[in-house]
Amino acid sequence: MADLTKQDILLNDISQVETQVSILKNRFREALERNRELQGYLDELKKENIELKQKISELEEDLNQFKDQDLNSFSSLNLKEKEAVKIKLQHLLSRIDYHLSS
Repeated sequence: MADLTKQDILLNDISQVETQVSILKNRFREALERNRELQGYLDELKKENIELKQKISELEEDLNQFKDQDLNSFSSLNLKEKEAVKIKLQHLLSRIDYHLSS
């Protein structure tokens, strides 16, 4: 009878190990799936980052073209128009700063 008890104990231990292996296997599958989701999200963010860098380059080119234009035309504007242009430039520069910081 002592042998049956030892066998029962061993079978019980094996059953517990199988249960733990099953739990770990499920956790691994869940972690693997989450990793795939995060990798997809990372790829999307990389693409978006590339697009934003291109947009920044375009904005910088526009800004440089604006700087290259005859600045004397700015002096022909009245005070109200100068303020409007100044506000637009500040907005453009803040957008560029925002994109560069992200």
